[in-house]
Amino acid sequence: MIQITGYILTLLYVCNLFFPALFRTLPSEIPALAGHAAFGIFALLLARGARRTTNHFLYFLRLITAAFATGLVTLLADRFAHVYFPEHNALFTYATSIALIAGLSMITGCSQDLVMQAMTADNAERLDSSREDDDPSEEKSPQFGIPVQPLRYRMRPVMGIVAGILTIGVTLFSTLFFRFSHGLYGQAFIVLAFIAFRETPNPHEKTTPPSVRLIALRRRMERTLFEDTLAFRRALLILSALTLVFSLLSQLPGVPTRFMTLDMAGCLIALPLAFFLPEFKDAPSTARRRMTYSVLPASCTVLFVIRLLIESP
Repeated sequence: MIQITGYILTLLYVCNLFFPALFRTLPSEIPALAGHAAFGIFALLLARGARRTTNHFLYFLRLITAAFATGLVTLLADRFAHVYFPEHNALFTYATSIALIAGLSMITGCSQDLVMQAMTADNAERLDSSREDDDPSEEKSPQFGIPVQPLRYRMRPVMGIVAGILTIGVTLFSTLFFRFSHGLYGQAFIVLAFIAFRETPNPHEKTTPPSVRLIALRRRMERTLFEDTLAFRRALLILSALTLVFSLLSQLPGVPTRFMTLDMAGCLIALPLAFFLPEFKDAPSTARRRMTYSVLPASCTVLFVIRLLIESP
């Protein structure tokens, strides 16, 4: 239900872009809030998916492919149907957020590797590089707990730190230069949601027996995106603090207005929606996975064709 709600809100926002005359009776804030709420919903789904997936590189490729497909449709709509798009589509933000998470993971994991190497420097057997070169199987391992490289090859710690810094730099530059949807705020929203979805201790390990009401709440939360109340509270506090900080920074003199607009706080609407609406727990089929990435470009294509048919003499 949470994913379907995101599709409905996205369709409302996109329809307002292609056919603004249909929404003249509504306040302009309603379609805008629908778009921000949809961004927040899919940002939470993306952060949760980044925790579950085993191939972040393929995750990135799917998102960036869908982003370019949608971007091509919006470019044609702007050229031939005169449809105005204030920013590049949100799929670019989702894809670059995966790259940003990968860069941060590289820096964190490689820093830990450097510490471990320093602690075991006296162990010659572990530092025998010739043994590692003789056994190619040693080169393949999950990278820092988050496999982001093709074939999951492990790199040297120093090279990993440099690659992580370059990845973060390119990601932030592309977001600001190309004006991806929701900008730095959107990227930070996804990264912090990814942190909020980290694994929590099993609540059943506590010695205090839970009440009947608490058991019922846990069972209901297990059907939602968060799966437990601690993850929801963590996401609510972190993302609310992020929104407050960006709102205050955007009021400083000299700060670009695209840094964050106040209506972007509508992304927080996704939190109560994700708290009350259930999530699909079954592993997505191939058809459903393809539909997830093709909904936005397909919707924009259909609306673009309808707009051309209406305006044609």
